[in-house]
Amino acid sequence: MKKFSIFSQLKYEMRGWNGAWLRRSFIAKGHGGQKRAFKVKLVGEGVNDYSGPYREIFTDAIREVSELGNGIGILNLLNASPNRQFDLGENRDLLVFPLSKENDATEKFNPDLLRSVHDFFQNIGEGINESTREVENGLAFLGRLIATACRHGIKVDLPLPMNIVWRKIAEDCEQLSEAELLAEVDLLESRSFSNGDKKRGKLFLQNQQRMLNAFAEGMSSVLPLELFHLFTGSELRELICGNSDVDVELLKRVVEYEGYTSNSPMISYLWEILNEMTSNERKLFLQFVWARTCLPSNEADFDVPFKIIKDVRSGAEGEGSLPSASTCFFSLTLPEYGSKEILKEKLMFAIQNGYTMEMDFATNNTEIDKGWRE
Repeated sequence: MKKFSIFSQLKYEMRGWNGAWLRRSFIAKGHGGQKRAFKVKLVGEGVNDYSGPYREIFTDAIREVSELGNGIGILNLLNASPNRQFDLGENRDLLVFPLSKENDATEKFNPDLLRSVHDFFQNIGEGINESTREVENGLAFLGRLIATACRHGIKVDLPLPMNIVWRKIAEDCEQLSEAELLAEVDLLESRSFSNGDKKRGKLFLQNQQRMLNAFAEGMSSVLPLELFHLFTGSELRELICGNSDVDVELLKRVVEYEGYTSNSPMISYLWEILNEMTSNERKLFLQFVWARTCLPSNEADFDVPFKIIKDVRSGAEGEGSLPSASTCFFSLTLPEYGSKEILKEKLMFAIQNGYTMEMDFATNNTEIDKGWRE
């Protein structure tokens, strides 16, 4: 793992924490109703954690875990699925757990490793090498991290397979054959499996189950795994990941205006631009204004409204000013531009290049020089 990634820093700082520490859900006054288990200090960024930095570290850590280089995860916790690597099948955006070092042509299929998560996840770590143990420890921490985010209402963008992850955890996949499980992530191997060449497919599923056991064990320290039986796989994924796309109509239903009205030309331009954006661009916009990449599933799950505030300070220089945001309070401050084209140009520049964290106070060189762990 990269030593100084957000994910690795969190894993190091929480190395001695038990699940009870992450199950805490306190709400500080003036923090917009955001539940939290701890407070965040971003060294050298000069920001107060009024909830924006807390959400930001979950978003950044999950982004790091999902980031790929030539199909391989940069943190070696998730890789591109074969369907994603070769652009095959219907599910081309999915990530899968990495293959263990033992999962080669000499490994024997062990049916015990395909037992359910609830029967088997406690037994991970037996009879494995150091490299695989490190991956499983990382996946266990990833499970703890997303369970903490779920407990505190923070949706994470984690494109894991429905059938071999979410439905497995929810015990919602008994009716699916092994070939059907494979098809979601590896269409070619699924066809080989159906034609009688089953060894590689069985070893792949065995490996995915083994890694899922570690992931589920981490989740179980923060969330009661037994309750997942109450959900379907689809409902469980929605509970943890929310909408895979940013729903502009949902944003419209939770918005409040200051200085603008719903009929203001700038507001009409903004909604048109958001609808014209790609899914990834809308996620950048949401991270810019709220330090997260996924929306809650419905209006009732919003702790605070989305505020759009007119920038009255820019005055005559409004055309040269950029939109700004307060991630802690889910607000976008928008100058009044002369046209939709100018607004789009300024907004796209801001979300693609702007930092999500505000400079609440000036940092000092001593803090920056010392850095993390000092």
